[in-house]
This record gives sequence, structure tokens and C-alpha cells, in this order.
Amino acid sequence: MEPISRRRFLTTTAGLAGILAAGVPPARGQQREISYLAWNNFAPASDKKLAEIGQRFTKDTGIKIRIDHIAHAQQAAKYASEVQSQAGHDLVEMRMHFPWLYEPQLVDVSDLVADLEKKYGKVISAGYETAHVKGVWRAVPQYHLFFLATYREDLFKKAGLPVPDTWEDLYKVGKELKKMGHPVGIPISQNYDSISTAGPVLWSLGGMEIDKDGKTVRINSPQTVEMVEWYKKMFRDCMEPEVLSWNDASNNESITAGKAGWIHNPISAYLLARNKKMVTADGINHHRSLAGPQGRHDTDVPRHMGIWKFSKNIEASKEWIRYLLGKKEVYDEYIVSGDAFNLPVYTNLQDHPVLKTDPKFAAVKPEGVQLHAYGWPAPPSDKVQQITNLFVLPNMIAKAVTGTPTKEAIAWAENEMKRMLAG
Repeated sequence: MEPISRRRFLTTTAGLAGILAAGVPPARGQQREISYLAWNNFAPASDKKLAEIGQRFTKDTGIKIRIDHIAHAQQAAKYASEVQSQAGHDLVEMRMHFPWLYEPQLVDVSDLVADLEKKYGKVISAGYETAHVKGVWRAVPQYHLFFLATYREDLFKKAGLPVPDTWEDLYKVGKELKKMGHPVGIPISQNYDSISTAGPVLWSLGGMEIDKDGKTVRINSPQTVEMVEWYKKMFRDCMEPEVLSWNDASNNESITAGKAGWIHNPISAYLLARNKKMVTADGINHHRSLAGPQGRHDTDVPRHMGIWKFSKNIEASKEWIRYLLGKKEVYDEYIVSGDAFNLPVYTNLQDHPVLKTDPKFAAVKPEGVQLHAYGWPAPPSDKVQQITNLFVLPNMIAKAVTGTPTKEAIAWAENEMKRMLAG
């Protein structure tokens, strides 16, 4: 070996000392590429904007980012696959209680959330409950969306139908809509939208799946019987059998195509019709969610950004979150691109200017409505997400509307939920 000169030795060790003191490796030694798994947003312009912001992020930071999109129904299987192999994306977008389900695999991001809360105020309740796991933020709340009514206002006016205020009102107008050839479109199938409607109907009657203690299954109750009987008459008199095989996009497609007269959904159907200049766009409008004897409740859908512990690019991933959510002008741009479908999840940003960009966004304010994540009033947990993943609530309803006796269908759901909690 060639001997090392004194000058070369001093230069090398001085450089190493500088690196150690700074705590930063040389740039050429860093992993400067990250991968982010997101869903196919129902506001497509939001995905386009995300790609644009990603390009600017690379230009400003030198960190390359690859953004992949899959249908949100496929995300659960993708998470499981990546955790099993301990490989895949650096960051993943998660909805609802997935941060609880994957708590051991997710990086503590409390530092990021603390900075965001200083800028924007506290995270709203559903975001806090679903991403703040056992005292630690396991994902960064990104945005949220909530369910309300989307209806063919033109058909209602033409037929002189009143805008429903309660779920029972919906049954009354739903019968007339079906006679007109424009049935109510509520899915009763294995998808998230099915749960997002069944929950509010049950809550409005005073029912629940699991008690506040998080341990006691309460699905077998008179309130659940009342809910199931409501679904049975809705299915019989106001809907079409196709709802038993719908996916999360089917209700949107039905109303924008001119068939459904009323659906329970965020505003994505209207956005699609408006932005594509479909003939149904002018006739579509929104009203707030429906009430029952125990109040007006609705589903809040928070989405978060989590970083896998097996990522080799944790710090670079945090930089992306800071860039997208921590820069006010960038976060605003991202929110506006979603046309009030994706809404800010921080308290000081709730009255966002995006809500004033279209008069048909007037109902996109949860005034007088109690918003809950799935499983309410049970505390958030991995068990709630497991029950969600098995679609117990819509499967129970599907059994009942297709001939299984109501009490038998409810008993089946009770056993499934007890099995999940015991597992």
C-alpha cells in the first residue's frame, strides 16, 4: 500500500471531524430520493397539483420524490404487504384508524405535528383521535373530508319535493324519486361509503357498535333493529338492487349520469360533473346531513401521512411533509386544488377561502352536525380499524335486506365484533 502523507492525513481527518461535528454526511452520501404512496383522489385536480408540488420540492431541496397512486380500497392490502416485506414506500397516506393498526411500524412524528399546530392551531378532533396513538403522533394529519347530501335539486323542484331534514324524510321523498326513475343511491356493499352512511343512521337513532369503554359490543340493540328496518324499507321502496354490488365510486357515477336523485357522499360527484361540464352539473346541489331522534351525526374522514420505520429516508420524508403542509402558501394551494373536497384539518384554517369559491359549497360546513370517525363513541383503536376492514356493518345490512331475519343478521354482526375485540 502507498504510504499516506502527513498533509493528506490531516486533510482527511479534519474533513471527518467537520462532518461529525455538523452531524450531516456529505451530500453525495445521502439518500436523496423518497417514495410516497397516496390514493386516487376523488378530486383528480388534487393529484395533479400534488405532482406539481412534488416537482417544485425536488427543485427546491434536491430530494427526488416518486408519488404513486392506488385506489383507496387497495391501500389496506398494500400496507400489509409492505409491512410484511419491510420494504416499499417511505411515506404512506392513511385514512381513519390505520395509524393505530400499524403503530409499531410508524415513526414518531410528534415534532412535525407540534410545528404545524403552532402555525395553524390544534388538529380537529377526528384527526387527533385517529393519528395520535397512545400519546404519540404516528402520522401527520393531512386533510379531512366529510359526508353530506348530494341531490338533484332540479328534480326536487320539478316534482315539488321538500329537501329532507331527517332520515325518515328521505324515505318519504325517496319513494317519489324512485317512481320518477331517479332512486336514492346508498351503497350496501363492501366499501367505505357503505360504512360512512350506516354509521350516521345508527348514531342518529342513539345506537352504537361498541361502547365508550372500547370493550363492550352494543350492536345488538333496539336502535340497531330500527336502523336495519329503515334500510329494509329504503332498499325495497327507494333504491335499486344494484346498490348491493356498488363500489365507492358508483353512487357518484349514478348521480352524475342522471340516474340517482339523492346520494350521501362528499362533494366529489358535483366536482366531477362541473369540471367535466356534464349536463347534470347545474341540477346537482348539496344539503347538510340528515337527523334522527338523537341528533344530526355524520362521518368525518381524516387522512394522514405516515413514515414507515423501515424507510431508509426518514429525514428526507419529513422534509416533504414540512414542504407540503408546513408552508402555508403550498398547503393553501393544495387545498384549493381539491375544490373543497379535501379540507384543512387544523382549527385555525376551518373557514378556508376555498369554501367561497362556489355557491354550491355552502353546505360544506358542519354547523349543527356532530362529526365522528368510524366506531364512535368507542375510543380509537386498532380493533376499530379491523372491524372496518371486515365491513361488518354493511354486511349485516346486506344480509337483512336480502332476506336474513333482522335479529339474525344483527346477532351475526355481534359475534363478528366480539371475535375482533377478543382477537
